[in-house]
Amino acid sequence: MPDNARHTARLYRRMHDLAVTVLHERDPSALHGLVLAELLSACDAEIVVFKEGDWRMDAGPMTIATGGGAATALTDERACRQIRTGRPFSDYYATTPGTVPLTAQEIGRALDLRDVRRFAPGRRFAFGIPLPGTHSPVRGYVLLRPDGAFTASDCAYGTRIQPLLHAVDRQWELLSQWHAMRQAPSSSGEVTKEQAPSADAGLTPREAAVLLLLADALTAAAIGRRLGITTRTANKHIERIYRKLGTRDRVSTLNRARIGGLLPH
Repeated sequence: MPDNARHTARLYRRMHDLAVTVLHERDPSALHGLVLAELLSACDAEIVVFKEGDWRMDAGPMTIATGGGAATALTDERACRQIRTGRPFSDYYATTPGTVPLTAQEIGRALDLRDVRRFAPGRRFAFGIPLPGTHSPVRGYVLLRPDGAFTASDCAYGTRIQPLLHAVDRQWELLSQWHAMRQAPSSSGEVTKEQAPSADAGLTPREAAVLLLLADALTAAAIGRRLGITTRTANKHIERIYRKLGTRDRVSTLNRARIGGLLPH
């Protein structure tokens, strides 16, 4: 195996191990910070931006990590608009089929590379990793550095880790939704005892995500597709949920979950 291929395989294993760890993280706010730090290291980048919502130019939250990978939410509107209106990535992926990771130089064959400098002044080189399954608008990551163009090896790495990034993003969405639902006020305006975050019935974060999809009436096969796992693995998660809640079927499981505050009524 060529040295570049070995290096890419080694970096992929690191991201794979991190993704497995992330899927057991109970705090949804911590998920993307871990991934951003790994991307900075693997791609030798100075800055990485994660567009959390749909990748539109006019709206949506973003997270940026620099240096050691400390992630902070972008709140400065001027900086946010500079990134939202930055091209070539937002324009390219919104108008071109596919979500192949590309460098700004590759996209710049058809676009003005001065847009990259407007995107992040002082950073000459940029690399975009869109999330699979998104097109217009798109979600994803942009990595930046001041010198040394991103290479074919970086693109190969980005392509290989896309499914892992997609799995982490889906877990973040579902876990955030689950936490928000469980902490929603009751009809009296207060959080009930059963809705308290500590009452999780011993469910792992992954099982919580599966429970939420069960409540959306998804089959095991559909849950597998949504989370990027096999139907067999999805069924194993469902069986563990049944066991922990002391139930034997979907209807009784969802009823028990709602009574216990794991799902809203």
